[in-house]
This record gives sequence, C-alpha cells and structure tokens, in this order.
Amino acid sequence: MIFTSIPYGTGSRWALGAIILVHQSVYNEFGATTTLFALLVAALPATFSALCRSATNKITNIGYLRTNHKCDFLLLFLTLWMDILALLAACGALARTLSTCLDTMTGGMARMWILGRNSSPNEPWPDVLGVSVVFLVSGMFMLGLENTKIFGCLMISGVLGIVGQLGIVTWLQGDETEWHHPTWFPEGISGVAAGAALCAFSFPAEMPTSARYNRLTGLAIILVVTFTHVLTAACLSTLVHFQPGSDFLAVPIFKILTYVDLTKVIPAMACLLVLACSGALMELFPEMYSLIVKLTTSEWKILAKQIGYESRDSGSPVLAIFTGGSLCAMLAFACPMENLIYILAGSHLLATIFRALYLLYTPYRPKCIEHQGPSLAYTRLQSAPPPATQNLPASASTSRSLWCFRRASAVAASVTKARLPKKPHNEELEREWLLLGEPPSPRCLDHPDPTEDAESSILSDDGEQAAASEESSTDIDAIVDEYRQKIRVSMAGPMDKNLKTPSVTTWRISLIGIFFILCGIASITFGVVYMEYISLSSGILGAFLANIILFCLPKHHQQQGQVSSLTATLSLIGSCVLLTGTLSNSWAALVFWITAGFIFCIRCDTWCCLCLDGATISAHSHIIPNVSSKLDNLRQRSVNGLHLPSRIPTHR
Repeated sequence: MIFTSIPYGTGSRWALGAIILVHQSVYNEFGATTTLFALLVAALPATFSALCRSATNKITNIGYLRTNHKCDFLLLFLTLWMDILALLAACGALARTLSTCLDTMTGGMARMWILGRNSSPNEPWPDVLGVSVVFLVSGMFMLGLENTKIFGCLMISGVLGIVGQLGIVTWLQGDETEWHHPTWFPEGISGVAAGAALCAFSFPAEMPTSARYNRLTGLAIILVVTFTHVLTAACLSTLVHFQPGSDFLAVPIFKILTYVDLTKVIPAMACLLVLACSGALMELFPEMYSLIVKLTTSEWKILAKQIGYESRDSGSPVLAIFTGGSLCAMLAFACPMENLIYILAGSHLLATIFRALYLLYTPYRPKCIEHQGPSLAYTRLQSAPPPATQNLPASASTSRSLWCFRRASAVAASVTKARLPKKPHNEELEREWLLLGEPPSPRCLDHPDPTEDAESSILSDDGEQAAASEESSTDIDAIVDEYRQKIRVSMAGPMDKNLKTPSVTTWRISLIGIFFILCGIASITFGVVYMEYISLSSGILGAFLANIILFCLPKHHQQQGQVSSLTATLSLIGSCVLLTGTLSNSWAALVFWITAGFIFCIRCDTWCCLCLDGATISAHSHIIPNVSSKLDNLRQRSVNGLHLPSRIPTHR
C-alpha cells in the first residue's frame, strides 16, 4: 500500500501548516502574495532536508560515534535536541489554537469563567485552557492511549473541511484587490525567505528513498503538501488585504470571517479546527516524547535511564511523557503565538543545518566511521582436512531427526565418545586462547582436532599399533605441531584494490572545499538579505566550484546514511538563507536551548556517566571479587612464556 510508505508525522506537519502556519504568515506577517511564492521557494530546500533526514535515520552506530568521534556525536545530538524543541513549539502552538477555538465555541465565556475576568481574544495570558489541553493529552498518553488511524482520518477530514470552507467563502466574498497592488512583495526578497522559513516545518520531515516506488511516493507527498498550502494562500489572498503593523492574532480565520460578514460560519470553523488540531497533537506529541526516550538509551546516555521507564500497566514511558508535557505546558502557558511559530521555524532549520554539516564532511574522512566489527580475524591454521562425511551413515551425520528426537545411533556414538580417555592438559593451547581473549580449554572447534580422530581410530585399530605410532614420533612431528599452534592473521572481508579511499591529503583538501562552501553560503545569505546580486552570484559560483572539487575526491561509498555532497550543500544553503528571516524573533530561545544541550552533553561525557559507572563498580566490589587485574597479570605471564597456575587465588 502507498500509505504504509508515508513517514510518521507527515500528516500532522501538513495539518499544522495548512491551518496555522500559512494563516499566520498571510494575515500577521507578510501577506498572501508573498506567502504564496514563499511556499514555492520552501518546497525545494524542504525536499533536500527530507533526504538528509532519511539518510541520518539509517545511522545505527551511535554508541561507536559517542566513544570515538565526539564531534560527530555532538552534531547528531544537537540535531536531535533541536528537533525536540521544534516539536515542543509545534505542540504549544496547537494547544494555543485549541484554547482559542474552545473559547470561541463558548461565545468567549470560557476564559471569563476560569479567570474571573475578560481577557484579550488574540493573545490570552495566562492561557489556562492551553495548559489544560496539554495536561489532558499527557494524562491520556500516560494511561496508555495509542495514536490510531482514526485520529489521522479525523485530522484529514478537518483540514479538508477547512480548505473547502475557505474555497466556498472565496467564491462568495473574494476579490482580486491584493493582486492589483504595484508590488507583490511588500517586505522584499527577505520577506519571501522569512515566509518560507515559517512554513518549512509543514513539509515532510523525511522521505522514503529505498526504492524507486518510494521515491515517487515522497515526491508525490511534497507536491500534495505544496498544492494544499498554495491553494490555502490563494484563497486567503482574496479575503485578506495585508496591512503592515496590525495586531497579531492567534487564530486569524475568525477575524477574516467577521470582515466578510460570515459570523454564522465561525462555530463550524471552530469545530473543524478543534478536530484537525486534536489529530495533529495526537501525532506530534508521541513523536516528541519518543525523542526524549531515545536520549535515555544506552547508545546516547544523555538523560537518566529512569526517564525512559515504561509503566507495567500501560506500557508507556510515564516520566518521559510527563517531562515533555511539562515543557509543552510552559510554552503554551506563557509564550505568545508569534514567538512560538518563530521558535518552531528556527529550531527546525537549525536541526537541518547540523544534519547537513554532518553528512557533508563525514564521507571524506580517512578513517571510515562505519562500525562493522574488527577488521582483523585471528583463526587457527587447519591442521588436517575435515573428515569425509560421505563414508559415515546418514544417522551419524545428523544428531536429530525430523521430529527433534535423537536417533539411537547418535545416542550410542555420544556414549562411546564419553567413555574415551581424556586428553592431557595442553599448556600451549591454553596460552593461545588466553591471547585471543577466548575461554580456556576449548573443546568444541569448527573442525575436529586430529588427536580426536586418532582417538576415534583406536576403536577400529589394534592398541599395539597405536602405541607404536605414538612412540615413532620424530623431531619433524614436533616442528609440524609447533607450526600448527601458530596463528594466521586474515582480513575479515575482501579488499578491492581498485577502490580509492580517502587519505590525509584528500581529507585536508575536502576541508578546504567545505570551508569555501561555508564562505559561499555566507555570501549568498548576505546577498539575499541586502539584495546584493554580485555577492549572491559569487557565493553560488564559489559553492558550485567547491562541490566539483569534492565530487572528484575519493570518499567512502558504503557508509551508512550517506547522500551526495550536492544534496547536503543545497540543504545547507537553503536552511541558512531561510534561517536569517527568523533569528530576529527567536535567537534568544535558540541560544538558551543550544547552551542547555551543550551542558547536558558535556556533563554526561565528563562526569555523570562516569560517576554512575564508578558507583556501580564500587557497589558490586563488595559482593564480587575483583580478579580483573590478576587475570591481566596472568595473560602477561602467558605472553612471556611463564607457567600458568592451575588455580586463580581469590581476593579476600
């Protein structure tokens, strides 16, 4: 089915953009014509951003990165950290919209009943209804509520109903005054970039790229989302006449319906908004607390494991839901809608920037960071060819029959083998297995030992002949036995000599190319903000030439989560340009959140996890004797050829 390949969270982002973000951009910020073109501009960087996120989702060696590559781990952590902030802001915006809709359905009396006074319908403070909505949703998820397809169907129905009502109102009361203005962009090119930044979150966060069918599905999703948002902006362009400096409204659709003398439609529009916002909140809220749970896993080790504890009754991570719900309630309580949508846009774009930076430089590093196990394998030389199994009966080749019962012949063979005399203790074998880090006295090998074959041949040969053959051993046999005890070092996988891998020189050249890409992005951003076309064209040319250099350099082609350098560069350019339009209203919140993330990451890497590990070791040291140092000494003695004691002394 085509719906099974749609990534989780796509519908909620689409609904959030269609019922909140596009309306806010049209009425409160930049106007309908600017927003319409901004949506077309935002579709391209949103596509590259979705490709980059799909690539980073394939990375499974987070624990290896955390141990060996701190910079990579920090970038991935900041990406996840900013995604959490974006989801928190999105849930807060949905809660505030629900609060306004519920108050409108009661005729404006709900806040008066709760607060004891009449508050502003535009930006209520404190928003008690919004906090109540967040706590209600948190409690439902704590009790084991699961997001099912029925919530998605209700959300889609609400969005389609809102868009349909806008189309009907446009047909009845719309005009083309907005399109006859001398300029379609009252805020200039920077207004188009800022409008695209506000609506960037509404596009799919990731896109399936495993097969051609999935790629076409992702492209179709992008086109459907773009068409819906453009249709909404086109309908609003016939109803809203943009005037800079007007009051900011939390839900401007109610004011628009009042302007066109359609107040009777307001309750129906409020019901549809409640339906769509509830479905979107049911989908975004689990995504938010699931990211919090991810930070408690053994791979990330950022938050305490107790936060990810799942209740035995409901199966839900109660503490993670409570943590996410508390943060979301704080935003819904005191943060105005204007700040929420700018924080949402800025955090989403910053996460895209961190993700693109990670994907841009990792393929060119000399050492491949993909953890595929040890590159060397230590195996013993085959002392003798494996015994021929064609001469054995079929009953002896398999130890179990079709019905999992042991055959009589297999039982007899095992009893006969158990009665054989045991081999003497082989000190050299013990020494080798200690060096390889394996348990001592191995008895079950891949190929049977030749001595065991000799012992099995005793059953058929005379005992005197076996004794004579043992006494006829010479120095040549001793040399062969010594050769058998040696270790053969073999590569774990086949090596392709024709495949070029990055070296230190190419790594330095790639760093220079990435530096020129960043300089080109800065020049492009400066040209877009201040409308300097020379700076814009020079930045595009410099970034393009740097990508050509990176394309010619050797890189790791079989690395997990890898996209082309051009895709990462285009995602980085688009996110940086769009971010400039949101920093003026969101930089304080973004700096505070990033600083908190740095403190969490550094504290866990330096003190927290080490203290917890040390406390665990000290707690178990009173129960389990500490013999690790003695085992290390024994291994060192075995390397030097010393005699191994038969018993390890216990620690008192």
